[in-house]
Amino acid sequence: MIVPILMLLQLNPLPLLSQGGVYVQIEPREPCIAGFPCKINVSISNSDGTILLHKLRLITPWGGFVKDLGLREVRTGESLRVQVIVNVSIDSLEGPNFLRPELIYFLRGEIGMKSTQGNSSAILIQRPKIVTSLLASPLSYQISLGEPLILEGSFRVDGIPSDFYPTMSVYVDGVPVIEKRMDSSSGLFSIQVPLAKPGIHEVNLSLCYLIGCESRTFSVVVVEAPKEQLSIELNSTKRYFQDLLNYYRTAVNDTIPISSYVLSNISAIDSLISEAEGILSKNISGGDQRAKDLLNRSRELISLTMGEITKAYRETLLSKLHDLRNELDSISKIIDEKTYREINTSLGELENEVISISPSNASKTYRDVMSEIESIKKIINSKRESLMSDVAKLSLVLVTLLLISIVSITMLILRAWRGEVRPG
Repeated sequence: MIVPILMLLQLNPLPLLSQGGVYVQIEPREPCIAGFPCKINVSISNSDGTILLHKLRLITPWGGFVKDLGLREVRTGESLRVQVIVNVSIDSLEGPNFLRPELIYFLRGEIGMKSTQGNSSAILIQRPKIVTSLLASPLSYQISLGEPLILEGSFRVDGIPSDFYPTMSVYVDGVPVIEKRMDSSSGLFSIQVPLAKPGIHEVNLSLCYLIGCESRTFSVVVVEAPKEQLSIELNSTKRYFQDLLNYYRTAVNDTIPISSYVLSNISAIDSLISEAEGILSKNISGGDQRAKDLLNRSRELISLTMGEITKAYRETLLSKLHDLRNELDSISKIIDEKTYREINTSLGELENEVISISPSNASKTYRDVMSEIESIKKIINSKRESLMSDVAKLSLVLVTLLLISIVSITMLILRAWRGEVRPG
């Protein structure tokens, strides 16, 4: 009997309690789940002159929830919908729970705040029935110092609100190191966990959904990297650094404006690699960890610097496309609609291509996009020149007609004058 009564209350609400002609009413919605935030839509309609909305308050069994409306203006005859998020208590009673909206506003031309309350509306609350699944394991239970621990697996959380997603957290020896909000209620994941010290570490992976968590715990051993492994990492880092240098030279040749601190980063990377190489070549006692740290910092800085060069490519091309779009818009009213639509579509496709640019394709993308830009410029210039030619021709015709008119009028005046002076 509860659900039919609730539907009847929502579809046929009682008359609104109102001040003047301002009305507020809670709109019907699907059931909310206890323990989770719930989005409540409130409709506001106005027939009482221009008003300025100040605050909307929802009075609920779980407390009052207020949304600041920023003095939004609503004129006579207008209405709008406002969404308020309420936190439904985990201890909420299952079944219908009553909420009442209250609007605080100003009436233009009058002093002081006014308020109006809507009728109490029933929202159905359901008890949470959460079913979770978390399957996870490390790719390896023993890793070398400086390497990340990789956790992979799948997760699933059923019974939570459709617009709420769980959070994945990782703790190392009880200390939180990673917290990531998932973008769905189920799926696959791969997480890299940094482990900075050698030894045995307890790694806890938790999948949390506001009112509970599902966890998995692993013991992972971190060992110091052998000298041979460090030599491999050194050579790999040096090759990565060479890729950066080549990328920088290519960007300079493409006349991409590069920030000055890119060169500073390149100099710093060279120093870090040289120091690591010196430590490894001299076999310094206890220097392996120092060399490992230097190589890790070098790779991080190389990645960051490559990102800056890529960003410079992207910003340069987007700026040129923006200028070209402005040029197109400036003649949009004097070219045919088909040409405008085709060029506008081409610019949108080029912008999407530029946004996805990467170090591996930056130079080629730059050349391809610049070629397309030049082609589009030729089309725009051709249309502009054609228009100017038509304007020139029209001007010539108008001048010719004007001259003909002047000559004709002059002839008529002369004829009239001769008629007047001719002897009787």
